[in-house]
Amino acid sequence: MVMIFAHPQVRDYLLEHGLVYTFRKHHPKTADGVRLQTGKDWATDKRCGKKIADILVTPIEPIDSLNMGQVLTKYVRESGFYASHGRVDYAVVAWAQLLTH
Repeated sequence: MVMIFAHPQVRDYLLEHGLVYTFRKHHPKTADGVRLQTGKDWATDKRCGKKIADILVTPIEPIDSLNMGQVLTKYVRESGFYASHGRVDYAVVAWAQLLTH
């Protein structure tokens, strides 16, 4: 199953560094409907888009509006949204928008 990296900052970071931490509101499940889809996959920039990279999908930890700041602080440096040392402002805003949509 393909993973779409529609946000240009996140996509550019992935292509430049070969690693990116990204938030997924709905992570696809395997055929059994229980386990999360993990492992080798591929990335694109839009729905029905061409392959831009091979990726390895590994869920890290759950995130919600209550623990967002604490969780994002750990991963913001490799998110594509890093603003300055220890700041998660832009990542919180971008990912919070996903939680509400």
